[in-house]
Amino acid sequence: MTALPVLYISHGAPPTFEDPDWMRQLNDWARALPRPKAILIVSAHWESDDLGITSTQHTELVYDFGGFSPRYAERDRG
Repeated sequence: MTALPVLYISHGAPPTFEDPDWMRQLNDWARALPRPKAILIVSAHWESDDLGITSTQHTELVYDFGGFSPRYAERDRG
């Protein structure tokens, strides 16, 4: 049995998945790897009890990143 490589893949910035060269490279790379029997995903995000912060006034959304297309800061009003 041959061990598969250990991979670290960050989700990156929002435009990462709009870069056709990067997506093509990622696709080619994934197809070249052997098919695993299982995948372990470790995330820095976790679930916990709900946290509620309430206000009677509308509060604007704060983004902790910048320098991207304005569409990433658009609020879904649907």
